Amino acid sequence: MTFPFFVFPLRFVIKSAVLFMLIFLLSACDPVPHDKSPATASDKAAAATKPAIPVLTRAVYSDLVLNPTDIQNEEQVSFLRDLFEGLTIFDPQGNVIPGAASHWYTEDNKIWFFKLRPEAKWSNGEPVSAEDFVLSWQALARSAGPLKNYLSFMHLENALEVAEGKMPVQALGIHAPEPFLVQIKLDKPLSYLPKMLTHAALLPRYRGEATNPVANGAYGLVEQRGDLIRLEKNSFYPQQENIYFTRVDYRKIGTGQDLGAADLVVSPAPGTENTQLFPRLCSYFYEFNFRDALMAKSAVRKALVSMISPAAILRDEKLAMMPSNSVLPRNMQPESDTQWQASVVEQLLQQAGISAANPLRFKLSYDQVGIHPAIANRLIQAWSQSDLIRVEAQPLSWTQLQEKRNKGDFQVIRSGWCADYNDASAFFHLFRSGSPDNKTGFANQELDQLSERLSNEIIEPQAVTDILRRISDLIRRERVVLPIFQYNKAVYIKEGIAGYELSNPTETLYSKDLYRLQNRPHSSPQH
Repeated sequence: MTFPFFVFPLRFVIKSAVLFMLIFLLSACDPVPHDKSPATASDKAAAATKPAIPVLTRAVYSDLVLNPTDIQNEEQVSFLRDLFEGLTIFDPQGNVIPGAASHWYTEDNKIWFFKLRPEAKWSNGEPVSAEDFVLSWQALARSAGPLKNYLSFMHLENALEVAEGKMPVQALGIHAPEPFLVQIKLDKPLSYLPKMLTHAALLPRYRGEATNPVANGAYGLVEQRGDLIRLEKNSFYPQQENIYFTRVDYRKIGTGQDLGAADLVVSPAPGTENTQLFPRLCSYFYEFNFRDALMAKSAVRKALVSMISPAAILRDEKLAMMPSNSVLPRNMQPESDTQWQASVVEQLLQQAGISAANPLRFKLSYDQVGIHPAIANRLIQAWSQSDLIRVEAQPLSWTQLQEKRNKGDFQVIRSGWCADYNDASAFFHLFRSGSPDNKTGFANQELDQLSERLSNEIIEPQAVTDILRRISDLIRRERVVLPIFQYNKAVYIKEGIAGYELSNPTETLYSKDLYRLQNRPHSSPQH
């Protein structure tokens, strides 16, 4: 549940040992403390000579929340990441690095141990404990929102049973065998668990009583004034010398409103100057139904895919997207995306029994709003160049499209996928036989075995790269899907702000990593 811009009283007591109980609203009638005494000439002179406090202003369009279970958009995620820190976090390039945990280890990829940093503290000076994470995850498992499903997605032991109330929260696969050691038990081995732990739903919450919100991230919350929320550097956060901005202001603005003094805005209005495009872990593609007699034929899929150039499909659409020949985002591809190559379509179709007397007829299902009709029409135009192909357009509402996909009632259907963590496994399970996310009916024993190796075995990085390449090549060779593009995220960043990398695909921009170039003359211009 969200409230106007933000929910928290400037002074309140947290009764729950697990959750922030966001039940009070700071109204416009609440007094805002201020000094009414007039400024003297000496005061003004002192203010003029005093060095300015480094302030980062982040404008947002939506209400903000304190409870990770209430997250609905990336603005809320960014806000919470400034306040709270999970076991693992991202560096500016999007790589996973230690967060509240200094290191971790496992012998079988099924039972993991995360050792908390001895210097990890809450903003009130109390140490961050393993029990803080245990209670926070238990609260997530029993919450009403959909984010609790992430615990089952990451195969946390007994997550589903606890969420459904069939087992007590103590049965959840997270424990504190020592005060500063977190034990995580999974119901199946996962070699990439540390990458999954960056999810914002897993952020810890302070479990004691406090008069103000208590954080363990780089910043703490100090006040709200109307549409302004002010954060200040957490004096107990490690490596203070590496954090440039002493203060971070989150200011709510309306759609179309002038950005004013904002330094950073996610998803600004189209055409906004100084907008940077970050790749997302999201792909747009069309799926073939392997249960359909025609689409099950490899020659048919190969012919259809070979006739499509993603770059040509997107040409002149003025979309800030990256054409792609792979279902994987570019940072996950084991090698450079190969160029589109045409094949002899007629020969392929003839191999599948297609002829002028027996043309290939199929339905193309897609969303009837947004960019989807334009893309679908271009696909149909490209395929219609062959006298052997007849395509019937099937525009649908979003609900109808999802119903057809879930039932397998389609031949070729518009689809897409966004990963919850920065690892290729987040996409490969779309193609594993038996996976609930596999709606195409595709099954390949080699892919299943390779995916199991990635999850179960502790293997060297080079072996991981080889397996990723083999799976990627298999998906491409079998033409399991028709890739179109990779999504981008538009972010307005004021000129002079640095500390970010445009190759970062995680949609994460920590305020603690940013700085102003003119105030760091000896810093390299990192972007």
